[in-house]
Amino acid sequence: MAPFLAMADVRDMIKNTFKTFDANGDGKISREELKRVLQSISTNKDKFDDGAVDALLNASDTNKDGVISYDEFVDWVTKDTKANSEGDASPEFQPLDKRGAFKMDYRKLLPERFVDVKQRYDMDSQELGAGGFGKVFVARDKEFSNRMVAVKKVMKPTSKNSEMEDLLREIAVMKDLDHPNICKLLATFEEGRSLFFVMELCEGGEVFDRILENGSITEKTTANIIQQVCSALFHAHARGIAHRDIKPENVVFCSKNRDDLQIKLIDWGLAVNISEGMKAAVGSMTYAAPEVISSQDRKNYSEACDLWSVGVMTYVMLCGKPPFWGTREQHFKAAKKEQYPFKDAPWDKMNPQAKDFVSKLLKAKPADRLPIKDVIKHLWLTSNIDGSADQEASADVLKNLDNFCAQSTFKRMCITAVARQLDHKHLKDIHQVFREMDVNGDGVLSVEEVANGFKKISGDSVDSAKLKEIFSRMDADGSQTIDYTEFCAAGLDAKTTDQDDVIWAAFKTFDVDNSGFISVDNLKSILNSADVKDTWSSEVCEQVGIEIVEKFSKAGDGQISFEDWRGVMQTCWGKSKSTVGEEHVELGAYDILTKVSALGAK
Repeated sequence: MAPFLAMADVRDMIKNTFKTFDANGDGKISREELKRVLQSISTNKDKFDDGAVDALLNASDTNKDGVISYDEFVDWVTKDTKANSEGDASPEFQPLDKRGAFKMDYRKLLPERFVDVKQRYDMDSQELGAGGFGKVFVARDKEFSNRMVAVKKVMKPTSKNSEMEDLLREIAVMKDLDHPNICKLLATFEEGRSLFFVMELCEGGEVFDRILENGSITEKTTANIIQQVCSALFHAHARGIAHRDIKPENVVFCSKNRDDLQIKLIDWGLAVNISEGMKAAVGSMTYAAPEVISSQDRKNYSEACDLWSVGVMTYVMLCGKPPFWGTREQHFKAAKKEQYPFKDAPWDKMNPQAKDFVSKLLKAKPADRLPIKDVIKHLWLTSNIDGSADQEASADVLKNLDNFCAQSTFKRMCITAVARQLDHKHLKDIHQVFREMDVNGDGVLSVEEVANGFKKISGDSVDSAKLKEIFSRMDADGSQTIDYTEFCAAGLDAKTTDQDDVIWAAFKTFDVDNSGFISVDNLKSILNSADVKDTWSSEVCEQVGIEIVEKFSKAGDGQISFEDWRGVMQTCWGKSKSTVGEEHVELGAYDILTKVSALGAK
């Protein structure tokens, strides 16, 4: 990736680069000369085939005489326009794209503020939960009272550094995990000795409460809930994170509607990076695996401890009682011997697949438990998944993907900031489409899953080149998979993102100092934190910030107001000509310049 250059430096660079292309020195670049240079600088990932050469020639050769003049070459490299849907030339602001394509960590588009949370939210007296970890309250955004969140308040420890490390680890874990069944962390606030976790509000209550009310939960409902929990664990384990406290109290329904069974896995306070090693005897005794109970801070155990807990939780949901009870010694002894009631009512009439699922997880030896990749495929889970997503909603999501991919990188970044702040209520249709596409249940989409999803929704296969480009543009962090937030960002429509409370939440992502405006320093901070700095210097991030503020600040006062920001978001769904499959025409000119100049230097 080329560093940012002043325009005078760029034009000097262009002169030398033009000479590299113009092998015969006639002041023009022919197709053969263009192809020779492009092929000499190409790598396995840069497919400068005949089609790409022709596309670049066509984009540069404005008078269509079959060659590229010097003036045409300069215009191609420095151009600021692209065709809109009617084919007219219109200004398009692409301060990020002009420096070449790059990837950024969208997970870091999460506000971390060192101010009192009460400046932003009105805290209700209603507690959602309480315990050794702190208290959780319902809170309303002061600017938009219809925007409600859950706020977890924790007192920072005064002396034990390890306890503070635990809190910071919980924040890091929740920022890292991005899954439709994992409660979303929206922001953190720090003020004095208080630390606040702002999370999406799940109003449906704990699965545990539903069990107490009903005595047990139906088999079909249990399978649906457990499938979602296992999908969340599959995602977490794949990212090297173990939960270590799976139980009905830590699974909550998103909605009060009893027919809506979408759940979120919450309370990642005991979660840990698997690579750091796990020895602590943590979690609830009822759901803890034998190796966790006996570890006593001496013996290492693995993420398979979560699978045992899932087995116990499933057992409890199906019959209303735990499989092991009594004193600690009695409990541990029965668990080690895998002795639990499995023949009397209701088990005598239970679906054999449900019993098979439980028995394959309640194995005293971790190595004998069904691996998570096979758990998610178990017939009892897959046969109880409810129907497919609404076809009309699916088609709308598909159209939105195409619009998203036509946007400049800055606008895609803004849309992703919106998606990062949306809760389950705004993402219901997209959630269903994502879940249907995610065939293997790991919480991310592969290119094959996206291709199959497109075919199922539209009935047609997607051209491989177009599919590759769509996938690349959705894959903001370059992970080679589409994460949940990335898919949600691409699937959003204008109706959702025109809502002021939604736009406000994204605006506050960039307003990092809570001033009510987005400044150059704010944008520089966001770009630096989102790992763009791995590609650009801090100076480049600042220059991009200046360009963005100059473009969108209507008052010309060096800052972007909320009204300015609303205008930015509204343009994200204006008419745009899709450039999918043509990115090498509109983007990457600086990359090519850098490679060719390096070639000339050699």
